[in-house]
Amino acid sequence: MKKIGAFVGKFYPPHIGHLSVIDNASKDLDEVWVIISTNQIRNKTIKNQSNFDNLDADLIKKWFILHYKDNPKVKVAVFDETGLRPYPLDRDIWAKKFMQKFPTVNVKIADEGYREYNKEYFPNYQFYSIDRDIIPIHSTMIRENIKENLDYIIPEAKDYFKKIIKEKNYE
Repeated sequence: MKKIGAFVGKFYPPHIGHLSVIDNASKDLDEVWVIISTNQIRNKTIKNQSNFDNLDADLIKKWFILHYKDNPKVKVAVFDETGLRPYPLDRDIWAKKFMQKFPTVNVKIADEGYREYNKEYFPNYQFYSIDRDIIPIHSTMIRENIKENLDYIIPEAKDYFKKIIKEKNYE
């Protein structure tokens, strides 16, 4: 049976830590789906908390597709969570919706903090554990200081963020 993994996240913004996870998983699995979760209510909350412009999931998808254009093992999709309450609420509804949208996935890619969740809601899936700190950056850190952390953003998105830095006159 093919091992088809799903790496789910906001990727808000996508950074080289995400690429590291995807690259490593694509070495071990037959296929890796990068699933960009989007929720307009959550995105507005992030914007209000960090003064970080709203990123469109389709734009994030485009950057990942460009980055992995030569790797047929990596697929990219958007998963709309609008209408669901924020994690950890509605986990059961989220899991059912996920399995319906991505029926071929049989491996969940996540850090150890999600192991029990996956065991409960995805009992027939394998769990592929990742270390989120191999590359010491998280999207929250980038949102808090985009100019200082620009080098961590994936190459395909850098020009977009350089333009934002210039337009907003970030110091």
